[in-house]
Amino acid sequence: MAESCGDGEVYDTDYCLCDTSVTETVPHTALPTRAEVLELSVGAFDPSMFTGDEAYTLFGDEVTDPDGVTVYKKNGMDDYTTETVFRIKDEFSNEYIYLKNIHSEVSVCGSSFKFRNSPTFYDIVDPELVSAYQETDAYIDHVHNHPNTPPSVCLMLHKHYGYSNPTQNQVLGCSEAFKTGVYTWTNPDDDSEELVFGSLGERGNLKAVAASIVLSNEALSVEADLDPNGGTVTSPLLRLMHLSRSFSLTKSDHQRLTAGFLEAGFNAIVEGPYLM
Repeated sequence: MAESCGDGEVYDTDYCLCDTSVTETVPHTALPTRAEVLELSVGAFDPSMFTGDEAYTLFGDEVTDPDGVTVYKKNGMDDYTTETVFRIKDEFSNEYIYLKNIHSEVSVCGSSFKFRNSPTFYDIVDPELVSAYQETDAYIDHVHNHPNTPPSVCLMLHKHYGYSNPTQNQVLGCSEAFKTGVYTWTNPDDDSEELVFGSLGERGNLKAVAASIVLSNEALSVEADLDPNGGTVTSPLLRLMHLSRSFSLTKSDHQRLTAGFLEAGFNAIVEGPYLM
């Protein structure tokens, strides 16, 4: 009903329609810190790619300030505009990150509701497949370099290696191996004997991560093996599959794998083969 629409909304058949507007502002009017640059959400291309009227120049006498922030301004424009680009170096990959000095916000229904305008490099009129590949790669890089990724990955991998409740030291050692790309094992009986796994600077090196799990003090400890709180707890899905095999359960040719008993089991344990 039309009367159910709120302020700034127009009733159209079965829906309430809102006017939307996009507002772009300049977050920084002076040299920001590295932390402030990282709060920006819109990426930019390398300014050196542009020529002619679209060219950029370095701003200021200093190419890079002590905090590692380099500033590029567009030719013919003021120092700090929405076209200004900041460059910083990624702490994990050592590659440069370029971010625009812009905050884009969408207002809905007469500014009664606002949200950040999600950036995209898609051409809405004529999208190309290569743009999908590029955005997917950018998202994977973002997840790979996220600070929560090392402990999350290590916690899951420990469970697959048989440690249902890894200690803080186990997760910490694995996380450090994930971030640095190397794991060094030292013989407890001879400090001069060391084995190095992985490659220094290669974040997420699985050789280093795996070595940190199986060669940690907890993994090699006899006392830990005797701890009644240690060991592994079977996944609910695997317990269900073991039960099915013990009864030699089979499915009819016309049944889907998730039908009948298995479907009821998946719903009961809230876990399935494609939901792990």
